[in-house]
Amino acid sequence: AEVDGLVTHQSTEGSCVMHHCGFQRCAHTAVAQNKSSLKVRFLFWMLVAGLLLVALVLSRYSQRSAPSFAGWQHEELVAIKKSPCSNLGHNCNKTKCCKAAGTRCFEKEKGWAACKNECVPGPDPTDLYPSPWRCTPLGPRTPGHYAWPPPPKVHPWVHMKCSKTLENCMQTQCCQNAGVACFRKNSSWASCKTICSDGPDPTDADNLHWKCKQLGGRTPGTAPPPATAEWVSKLCAAKSENCLSSGCCRDPGHTCFQKNTTFAKCLHMCAKGIHLDDLDNWKNWTCKQLGGRTPGPVLTPKPQKLAPWIKDHCADLHENCALSKCCKDANMQCFEQQPGHARCLYKCLANHTQFSHHHQCAIEAKGNTSEDCRYSGKTWTCRELGPRTLRSWGWPSLFCTHVMRLYSYEVNIVKSQLQQDENFRGGIFACDQYAVYASDTASGTFLGSGPYGPVRTRWFKSAPVWRSEANTAANTLLFMNFWEAVRWDLQYKCCHWTIKADPDAVVLPDRLRGVLSRRMGSTNFITTCNKNFQFALMFGATEAISTHGLERYFSNENACRSLPWQTWGEDKWMSICLQHLGVAPVFDGGLVGDNQCYGVDCRNHHHSAYHPFKDPKSWMRCYRTAIR
Repeated sequence: AEVDGLVTHQSTEGSCVMHHCGFQRCAHTAVAQNKSSLKVRFLFWMLVAGLLLVALVLSRYSQRSAPSFAGWQHEELVAIKKSPCSNLGHNCNKTKCCKAAGTRCFEKEKGWAACKNECVPGPDPTDLYPSPWRCTPLGPRTPGHYAWPPPPKVHPWVHMKCSKTLENCMQTQCCQNAGVACFRKNSSWASCKTICSDGPDPTDADNLHWKCKQLGGRTPGTAPPPATAEWVSKLCAAKSENCLSSGCCRDPGHTCFQKNTTFAKCLHMCAKGIHLDDLDNWKNWTCKQLGGRTPGPVLTPKPQKLAPWIKDHCADLHENCALSKCCKDANMQCFEQQPGHARCLYKCLANHTQFSHHHQCAIEAKGNTSEDCRYSGKTWTCRELGPRTLRSWGWPSLFCTHVMRLYSYEVNIVKSQLQQDENFRGGIFACDQYAVYASDTASGTFLGSGPYGPVRTRWFKSAPVWRSEANTAANTLLFMNFWEAVRWDLQYKCCHWTIKADPDAVVLPDRLRGVLSRRMGSTNFITTCNKNFQFALMFGATEAISTHGLERYFSNENACRSLPWQTWGEDKWMSICLQHLGVAPVFDGGLVGDNQCYGVDCRNHHHSAYHPFKDPKSWMRCYRTAIR
């Protein structure tokens, strides 16, 4: 440019055209154009980044605003886990969710809500303040089972503001006494009760009908049992009478349940559908409760009395029971295969391919190619249609129990028994009545399905166990608690004998009946081992106590607690205790083949029980050997 004067300079940053200009002027122009280009490129990339960010936000919003129905519950659970949900006792008004399983956020008033298992509008005696709750749910319930906490304390305002048992609680809507809540009877009267059912209440002052509505929370604690009103014996129906007009029952422990528009009967409990003991016909029961339960003890189980119409109306094993909803054969339950098709089975596994065939196919030879046994690709729904036809009881009748530890080898032995078919005659589930007790979980644990349906453990209070003087388990205190649970369950009253068997003992109830039938009519128990002892003992592997003997123990248990039981095993303590109370011991050294006493041989057919067998295979092997 300096040389020629008129030069056009081409650069990578653009054109610099100079007409009669010097080099310095052209350089300044190029720098200015370079800065302007950088600014444009910067603004361009900022715009691109902004558009990408907007697109990303819109895509996420569209996904959240239209979740699939199948994934809705999962997304909700994930949201609950990620969000800061509230603890019990904290205000959940903002979070609207709870950390504790089985709870839900309920609103009390504007600005305050709390996590509760359930909520009834009105005053809550467990609340610090007496103002009423709206109980409006503010969010979903947290999945899981609610773990009941220790009973909360009752706040001082409850005794100052709330009503007593015999007072009208219509205005206060809360109760002073423990274990009760305020229920409305009509527009002018409400009373504090433990439970309320529409219709006449046998504990009320008159027989006028209740329209039960709970008006507030329940006061923590346990209420004493209510007394039966005087008018009940005059106005209510007996067990054999139609209670449709009265709506109440004279007999303790009974409630009036409706069958249809013309008939109702006083029963302890009622299940909708046909009743196999209904002598009238096989028409369905509605089981509508027409009044309150008459106070009194819960009735113990009794043998099922089958009506004559069952032989003609109910289904055989090979027939479709979808219409009749009942089975002729003992131990059988009508299970649905698909809508309109059902079979009488002992047990059924829902959505399992083994139950895609007919019941008989499972016991026929492998490789069956008949149409009835061909797999159709459909699994059974296993919905129960109607009641189970129960087996008849033996004589003498037996109530058999296990005391087991859920986290031990014992649970597999018990479960293996429940997996057998209807022809299995070993273990406590072949007794007329049975129960499994465990101190591990208060809510009970499902073990399997037995002759009467699902089997769950029953809880009893645990206790420490140490070494006894014989270097065995000093578990007397633990079994004191077990027998106390048996006492309050009342099931033992059903039968002539109560059998306590260890899970690792192979018990044959049919043989037990033969032996015990010769010991009837006395207040007694069976001792089974007299080896190196001062007197024969009832060894704990299999204990047999008559109902009269057990009732004497329950009536005088405190007299046995003064014995020096601390270093004894439970079987020694129970043997000495029963004799101390005047229950006669009857020795039978052949009742149990026990390796802890005279030895065990499963081929000896004179024994009624064999002990010990610590795993399911050896237990079943001994059972099959013993019944040959």
